Amino acid sequence: MPRKEEQKGQAKQETGKSKELKIVSVQVVTRDKVVKNPRQMALLYIVDSLGPMHERTLHDIARHIQDLGGELGYEFRSLGVGLHSPELKNDLIALTYVGFVEVDPVRRKIRSTGEGKEALEKYGTPPGIVRVVEENKVNLKNLVALFDSQVDMQLRRRAERPTRRFPGVRPRLL
Repeated sequence: MPRKEEQKGQAKQETGKSKELKIVSVQVVTRDKVVKNPRQMALLYIVDSLGPMHERTLHDIARHIQDLGGELGYEFRSLGVGLHSPELKNDLIALTYVGFVEVDPVRRKIRSTGEGKEALEKYGTPPGIVRVVEENKVNLKNLVALFDSQVDMQLRRRAERPTRRFPGVRPRLL
């Protein structure tokens, strides 16, 4: 009969769980890499030219720009209320990390920074995106306003909703 230690070792091997240190390599995000990435620069241009917007709005607008012929290369999935692209989210994190965009803490909207504007002037944007955005700028700005108002309304509803820590349990009165 095997000892308990051996049994535990066998159980660990069967479940695949271990306490070993796992090293995962992650690419470092630098300004040089961001300005050389046309997709990230295109995303920065969209945020800069269409004004501050919620992240969920940015996902919808990027999908709309792709539908109009702008080559962004994002794949979108339906997630809850709207669309979501993990690649767009990662590009947005990279832009935030290097300081090209920031999130307004009060309004919760993404906006370009002075450093982001300088990077756009110095390194430029893919011409296909500039053409699509400029040709449809009025419609895109109207869509940003519409999508942002929907997100604002959802955030307001969520803030007004009473929070209950334990559903079905009423607080005791002293």
